[in-house]
Amino acid sequence: RAARSSGINAEYGGIPTSRPEDFFAEMVKSDEHMKRVKEKLISKQLTMERTAKVTKSRKMKKLGKKVQQEVLKQRQQEKKQVMETVKKMRKGKADKEDIDNFEINEEEPKERPLSIKEMNRKRKAKEAKYGFGGKKKRAKTNTAESYKDVSSFSSRIHSKPKRSAKNDKRMAGKGQRPGKNRRAQMKSNKSKKK
Repeated sequence: RAARSSGINAEYGGIPTSRPEDFFAEMVKSDEHMKRVKEKLISKQLTMERTAKVTKSRKMKKLGKKVQQEVLKQRQQEKKQVMETVKKMRKGKADKEDIDNFEINEEEPKERPLSIKEMNRKRKAKEAKYGFGGKKKRAKTNTAESYKDVSSFSSRIHSKPKRSAKNDKRMAGKGQRPGKNRRAQMKSNKSKKK
């Protein structure tokens, strides 16, 4: 009450008690400090949004897995039911309801199969164009005649020559390497000459 009455008295006396609308108060903290505070607040808000997104995506993943499991269970149940109805139908114990619920999709016959004459005509045309492919299976297996036939064998082509100093390219011009004792003897002779 005292504050109200003093405010009324001050207004009556012409003393201003409230700030004018266009009055700017001097801030206690500097503009740089306020800028840093604002940046910190924005970064906090962004991290909160990110964490919210992550938690939401985790929940959605869990929900998706549950839905997928339910769908798989339902499919398995349907498959089981179908298999049971098929068994009943085979045994002749199926009810009318089972037969009505069980749909049999009869495929419509596709294009009529080619007759033997048409197939032969087609085959002949392809053979004329590309040539007869021939028998593929067991083409390279030996027969009794091919096993005995050695007319295509040439010892000059098919057999390896014996390794010798004459034929060996690595040993060309060197001759045979002396034995261990001979090398030791040669070594001792060299050291005596020095």
